[in-house]
Order: sequence, then structure tokens, then C-alpha cells
Amino acid sequence: MYEYLRGKVVSALPGVAVIDVGGMGYRVLAPFSTTSRLKPGSEATLLLFHTISAEQGEERLYGFGTEEERRLFRALLEVKGIGPATALQVLCAADAPRLVELIANADVTGLKKFKGIGPKSAERIVTELRDKVAPWAKGSIAPTGGTPIKPDSAAADAVLALIALGYPPAKSEEAVRKSAGTLGDNASTEDIVRKALQLV
Repeated sequence: MYEYLRGKVVSALPGVAVIDVGGMGYRVLAPFSTTSRLKPGSEATLLLFHTISAEQGEERLYGFGTEEERRLFRALLEVKGIGPATALQVLCAADAPRLVELIANADVTGLKKFKGIGPKSAERIVTELRDKVAPWAKGSIAPTGGTPIKPDSAAADAVLALIALGYPPAKSEEAVRKSAGTLGDNASTEDIVRKALQLV
């Protein structure tokens, strides 16, 4: 329902931030890797995942500074027994590259150390996600080629533009990263999008 949120950071505590968008404050739950980059008073863009509790009707927004984080969060939700709260706890305990490494290497022992992840859940994560995340461990999660994409940047806006055009998030970010690296730091969003469209 919601793709992203852009506004002024009102507060940023470990795991939760409040973003002012047009005079309305949104409480967004986010991994530490995201909230640590948010500075009160600055502008920020967060990619969103929206949930509604079927029993209580409570709505929650989960925010991520990069598509890699959101993609991994969504992947964890595909595992039986893992809900948004547990997935967020795991992403708070380990950054995305480290978590991908554990899953790709079938490190059940390492996964069991995370709060909310027992032996059975750890085994299910490996069984259900290992093949899916293995390519990410080879460079899709950890940016090894091109310029890393920072939140609230021309490159980040270019990724959102490609996603809005219907391109897959992973391919959009890869194309933008390569394009931004070629064009340089002063490239506009429009220039990045034009070049990225040649790569997706």
C-alpha cells in the first residue's frame, strides 16, 4: 500500500523514528542500521513495509534505508513462524550482509543466537531462503560494484522512479548503482534514471 515516505526527521531512537511529512508525524519501526543514519532535523527517505493486525486492526509502518534491507525483511516474512516483529529483531541484531552470509552458509548455530529464533526457525530460514539469498551474498546485498546508494540522494530517488515504472527493486538498484558510479556524484536523478533505463 505504501512504497516510501519522505520528510523531516523529528526523532530517531534505536529501532524507531518519527518522520514529519506535511505536518503529520509518522512513527516508523526500523532496524538499527537505518535509524543510526537518521539525524533529527534532516530530510530522510525511508522505504516502507505496511502491516495491519487482523485481530486488533493495528497498523504499523516498517522503514528501511536501503532496498537490500527491505528485501531481506520481506524474505524473512516468507518463513513460517516469523512475523514482522521477529524479522525486525533479527535485522537489528545483524546488518543485512552478515545475515545473508549466515543464511547462505547454512549457519544454523549463528542464526539461533538471534532473539526469537529457535532451532526449528533457524533450520526453516536456511531451508527456505538459502537458495534465494545465495546470489545476494555474492554482491547484491553488499555493494561491490559502483557507488553505494545513500538514503535521500539522487540515486535513491532514481531507484524509486524505476520501481514506480514497474522494474524489480533488485534490478533497479543494481542499474542505478552502476549508473551513478559512471556519472559521478553531481549527476541528477533524471540523468541517472535515463542511463539506468539502458541497463534494466
